[in-house]
Amino acid sequence: MNILFLAPDVNLRRERGDAVHVRELCAQLATLGHAIVLLAEGGPDDTVHGVRQVMPSNTTLLQIAQARKLARGWADIIYERRFSPKLSWAVSSLTGLPYILEVNGVLEEETPEGGLAGGFGEAVKALIRGAMVRRAARIVAVSRGVRAYLITKYHLTPKHVIVVPNGANTTLFSPKEKESCRKELGLAQNGAIICYVGNMTSWQGVDDLLRAIAEVSQRITQIVVLLVGDGPDLVRLRSLASSLRITQHVRFEGTVPYERAPVFIGASDVCVAPFKRARKASPIKVFEYLACARPVVACDIDEVGDLLRNTGGGLAIPAGDETAIAKAIVWLMEHPAQASEMGIRGRRAIEAEKSWLATARKVERILEAARAN
Repeated sequence: MNILFLAPDVNLRRERGDAVHVRELCAQLATLGHAIVLLAEGGPDDTVHGVRQVMPSNTTLLQIAQARKLARGWADIIYERRFSPKLSWAVSSLTGLPYILEVNGVLEEETPEGGLAGGFGEAVKALIRGAMVRRAARIVAVSRGVRAYLITKYHLTPKHVIVVPNGANTTLFSPKEKESCRKELGLAQNGAIICYVGNMTSWQGVDDLLRAIAEVSQRITQIVVLLVGDGPDLVRLRSLASSLRITQHVRFEGTVPYERAPVFIGASDVCVAPFKRARKASPIKVFEYLACARPVVACDIDEVGDLLRNTGGGLAIPAGDETAIAKAIVWLMEHPAQASEMGIRGRRAIEAEKSWLATARKVERILEAARAN
């Protein structure tokens, strides 16, 4: 199948979840034998093996013309990763090709204040967006929460919206020897090491993790938390660590190459996803933690809690509860055998059905069904 994959808002060179998602999904679709032209920032080069990349033009109108030219006479289907399928809708209208929309979150939750500006203009945009969403041949939602939101928001037929969660690269993210990872990072071999990988933004709940570490350090004096990532809250979080008097327990690692993240996870005893509130999402970090066979402490948002309970790969706790985070970390450190078993179970579950290849196969079936209709 020839797939025109549209992700013009994604920069493939950035070490963020959206870039990881696009790179991994496209690579695995190519592995399955599909030809892909990817419209995304960061190319053209061989960032995604086996995929032809094209840099998007500067304006929406130029992108429409660009995508139409790429699709015409070649593509079988259009796949767009965005909140609004305006680009794929326009190209579909011009070429007659079906399009699939992939939605990875809730638009209101992605804005800085947790909501959109009101007014007549936004209402009109919402109506237009809804019409374009309903025109999609299928809609891929990364979680049940996102699916429920889309069905309610845009009055969609439930069978039209299909859940396909994120995944993990099970080759890159695999169990590693803790001692060698710690040596590579210049970390002490003894003591507890906790790891967080992700953006430093308010909704990620890293401030709750820091407060939890302040509690844990009263009981486990040799503890270090590795904070891997960057973002708008980094300065605030550094200040918070200082005010909590835990700077000796915190290492702000900044952004690291995607290929290096497994070393930080491998050096850890416990990995944490401390979300601030009940967001609708499918966090890639949780899949990657589990793929590395590390027990996970994650807030019980959307499908994350069920994932940990069903796989036995970690502990689900209430969102925004630093005391619960602290108690979970302490329990895992004081029960190493059970923690190790959680890691093993988590790895098995990701290998069995949560890899990026498994994700690509689910998307492939949706593409084939949409093309056949």
